[in-house]
Amino acid sequence: MTDELPDVPDDKREAITLWVKSRLEESEKAHQDRIELLRTAGEHPSPIYQRFVRLAGELGLSKALAAKQLGITVATLTTHYADDYELGAAEILSAIAANMNRKAISDTDPAAAKIGLAIMERRGGEEWKNPARRIEMDHNPSKAPVIDSSKLTYDERQTLRAMIERVQNGGSGDPEDEAVI
Repeated sequence: MTDELPDVPDDKREAITLWVKSRLEESEKAHQDRIELLRTAGEHPSPIYQRFVRLAGELGLSKALAAKQLGITVATLTTHYADDYELGAAEILSAIAANMNRKAISDTDPAAAKIGLAIMERRGGEEWKNPARRIEMDHNPSKAPVIDSSKLTYDERQTLRAMIERVQNGGSGDPEDEAVI
């Protein structure tokens, strides 16, 4: 392995070197600015820390990593900034959900139907949910038949669920007979 740069014209090599140097200086300056800002923040809770913690929640960073970036313990973060972290996480979810809802009701978005069905599966109630799983059919005549629930309607799945639950609980006979008792 060699430490030499590949053959690059001197004018480009100098430009690359200057660019890397400027990026390193920017990064170091941002780091020093953040440290100074946090050093002058004062007591907890601090609006400056709240802003950082809220952003960490939006980005999905762990509380441990956010605390490490701020130079505080996870206990301090949890004690003083737990709400800010949760609000940050909620804000990004809210923004994504709003965008997905906008796409789902769009007349022009080609993914509108797919997105709309996905939203309805999660929020539209039981009748919009896909069957829990598909069962592979085995065509062995010596075995009992297996029911493929993906081919059943919502009402049929509900009836089947009621029958299975009744048998599991020791019931027998017609479900309507037990409802009358």
